[in-house]
Amino acid sequence: MKKILLLLTLGLFVSCSNVEHPDYAANVETTKQWIEVYETQNFDLLTEITSTDINATSPIYGQGQVGYDGYMEIGKFYTGNFSDVEFSDPVFLPGVDNESLTPNGGVRIYGTWSGVSNETGKDFSVLAYHWFEFQDGKIISTGDYFDATGMVNSVGPIERNVVVFTAKVSKKNINKFQELMDSESGLIVTRNYDGCNHLEAFYNEESETYVICGYWDSYEKYDAYRDWRFNIEEPNFADKVMKLVDGGTNGVTVYLNNSNYNFY
Repeated sequence: MKKILLLLTLGLFVSCSNVEHPDYAANVETTKQWIEVYETQNFDLLTEITSTDINATSPIYGQGQVGYDGYMEIGKFYTGNFSDVEFSDPVFLPGVDNESLTPNGGVRIYGTWSGVSNETGKDFSVLAYHWFEFQDGKIISTGDYFDATGMVNSVGPIERNVVVFTAKVSKKNINKFQELMDSESGLIVTRNYDGCNHLEAFYNEESETYVICGYWDSYEKYDAYRDWRFNIEEPNFADKVMKLVDGGTNGVTVYLNNSNYNFY
C-alpha cells in the first residue's frame, strides 16, 4: 500500500511539474529577444526588455550582484566590442520555483556563444548557461554563467598594458592584508575603475610577496587610478594597505611600461 501511495505521489508531482506556466511561451520570446540584443548589437532592445528593478548575477569575476546600471554597462560592453555574434544550438527549459519545484514562468537556456572581437579580429567560442525571471513581461532577475574572463582573454589585444604590483607582506600580516584586498574598498574597486580590464593576484610564501597583475587600456589610465587611490580617495584605502606592508611604500614595487606581451 505504501508503494502505491508513493507512486501516486510521484505521479502527481511529475504531472504538476509538466504543466506549462501560462506566461512561459511569451517569456521564451522575450528571451529570444535578449539573444537578439547580442547577435545584432542592438543595445536599445536590451533597455526595452529589462526592468529597471533588475537584479542580475554578473559573469565577470568579482562583480557579484548588479542592479540596472551595472547590467546596462555589461550590455554596452558586449554589444559594443563584438560582432558576428551567434548563440548556437540553444536549449530552452522552463524555470521552476525553488521551493515547490513547479514552473514559475522563468526561462533557462543553454547554448554556445561565438563571435569576433572588433578590436583584434580574433574569434571566440564559449559554452554558456543563462536563467531569467520576469515581471510584467520584462526581465526582473537573471544570471549568466560562462567563462567571461577566459573569453575576453582569448580575443585580447596583441599588445597589452600590463602593470605588475608587488608588496612585501609578512606571513603574520597576510590574512589582514588579504581581507583588505577582498573588501568592498579593495581589488573590486580597482577592477571596476575606468581602464582596468582584468586583475590577477596571489601571495608567494617563500618571498613573502603579494603580487597583483593588472591589465589596463593604457598606462595613462593606470596612472590616473594610482593618483586617485593614493592621493584623492577618502577615506584613503592605500594608507590602510601600507600599514601592513613591510617598510611601507619602500616595500612596494610597481613595474610599468612592460613590452613583448603574449597570451599562450
